[in-house]
Amino acid sequence: MANATLYAALKRQPGSSLQAAYPQLTGQGVGSQNLDILQITIPGGVPGTANAGKPIVALNVDYTGVVHNPASNPTDGVREGVYHAIDQTSSSTTAQLFASAFRWNVNQQQDILQIINVGGNISYWLDYLGVAHGS
Repeated sequence: MANATLYAALKRQPGSSLQAAYPQLTGQGVGSQNLDILQITIPGGVPGTANAGKPIVALNVDYTGVVHNPASNPTDGVREGVYHAIDQTSSSTTAQLFASAFRWNVNQQQDILQIINVGGNISYWLDYLGVAHGS
C-alpha cells in the first residue's frame, strides 16, 4: 500500500477520520447535506446551447472520500473547492484531471489532501494521481 507524503499540496485537515474532519451539517434542519469534498471541472457547454461556456463537473470526490470519474451526482457546493482542468475533456483519466487541476503539484507529487489526527497519523489521503487511501 502506498504511503502518504510528508506534506499535502492543498490541505492537511485535522480529524480522526474523513467523516470527523468534514462533518455533514444539516441544511436548514432537513437531513445532512453530504457535500462533495472537491470537484474538478472542464470547459463545457456546446456552443449555441443554454450551457455554452459553463464548466462541467468531470470528477468529484464525494463526502465519503470516493473519487468518481465521470462525476456521480455532484453536489451544489463543496467542502474544499472546485478546481478547473482547462486543457482536459470528459474522456480524460483521473490522473490527467488531477495533473491539470493541480498543475503546480506535478513535479512535487505531494498528496492533494490529508486527514491527520491528534497523534499525527494520517487516516485518509488523496494522492496526486487522484487515488483515495484510508477512510
